[in-house]
Amino acid sequence: MSRQLSMRTALILASIVLLSIGGAGVGLAQSGELDAQGSPDIEVYIPNNEVTPGSETELTVQFDNDGEFIRGNEADRAYVTTARSVVTSLDADDTPITVKTGEKSIGELPESTPKEVTFNVEIPDDAEIGSHEIDVDFEYSYTSKVENAPGLRPSQTSQSRSKSKEIKIKITDDARFRVTEIDSTLRVGEDGDITGEIENVGGEDATNAEVQFPTDAENLFPQETAVAVGDIEAGESAEFRIPIEVGSEAEAVPKRFDLPVSFRDENGIRQTDDDPEFLADIGPERDTFVVEAVNRTITAGSGTTFEVTFTNNREETLTDIEPKLFTDSPFSSSSDEGFVESLDPGESETVRFDLSASGSATAKTYPVTLDVRYQNSEGESRITDSYRLPVEVLEPEESGGLGSLGTIAMLVVSLLAVGGGYVWYRGQ
Repeated sequence: MSRQLSMRTALILASIVLLSIGGAGVGLAQSGELDAQGSPDIEVYIPNNEVTPGSETELTVQFDNDGEFIRGNEADRAYVTTARSVVTSLDADDTPITVKTGEKSIGELPESTPKEVTFNVEIPDDAEIGSHEIDVDFEYSYTSKVENAPGLRPSQTSQSRSKSKEIKIKITDDARFRVTEIDSTLRVGEDGDITGEIENVGGEDATNAEVQFPTDAENLFPQETAVAVGDIEAGESAEFRIPIEVGSEAEAVPKRFDLPVSFRDENGIRQTDDDPEFLADIGPERDTFVVEAVNRTITAGSGTTFEVTFTNNREETLTDIEPKLFTDSPFSSSSDEGFVESLDPGESETVRFDLSASGSATAKTYPVTLDVRYQNSEGESRITDSYRLPVEVLEPEESGGLGSLGTIAMLVVSLLAVGGGYVWYRGQ
């Protein structure tokens, strides 16, 4: 469909023509005899015209100028066959295709240099399968005739044109994919997985499919960047799992990832669907262990067995768990290390330490510190940050005067007095 030049475009082209005439006139006067006539002849091509429903993709349109040279010296044909100020757009009216890109400028288009222009287009899920014709509209200016003969004033004729060429876009029902059922166990500072399903929403079967994870996100380190998922028939789904290590500097935010799918089509040709994407959460950093003190009090001037429960807070089995207790005044410990062979996710075990409080300790709450060395499921040795636990120091109980020995002595004296009184009474 041909379109009329806008007033603004016409003014711009008119200015270009005037400038070209002035500039060319000087050039012609200096270059000697010149007599040429012709025009550009532009054709458009689309190297890959296949698109799929439910996608947004790029269409590359090629412009080639095979100019028409009517008369003159062959060396002068560029004067009259070059298209200048070329502007183009796509018109997809009466088709299910939506063009997302507006007008684009190509600039100058000589005969010897084809040019490419890329347009973004969107194809809805319910687009009709088959071929659809869209128009490539373009407009340009050119010099149709130039003369510079001895004894004559140099002259040239400039014109502008608007044209439209049809190209065919084929909407195919090839295998195409979307990501569903996403679940993420990713957390800052931990190894985790992204699991989900890849569904073939196209009309053809896909064989030997694999999902790819080409992320360049900082602080995310995929352990696998390509995972085979096998054959996926039209309308069917396949599960996938991608193991990822999340660095300690990562942010606990949702992230969007691409998940291209590589597969073989029904002709055995390897294809790639680059459109699938998904959103996954990265959870905040958490402690490796949940650490709780079973007994939190101790009497000044005494000792106790300080019991601490350790619970595995990770999604993996941890082994060779070695907690160590660190104390400052008024506390001390003669046995400050423990050992747990292994803990499954969510499993707990209590470790016992010796803890003493000096007799001069003021009655109040003090902290004790623990850290834990362990091995993760990959056999890597790690050490946790320090855990601080509160321990309350209590004052010693009052002795009650003479204490237990004084009480016994008083009891003996009382008994003797009672016995003596009885003897005296019998003597009377």
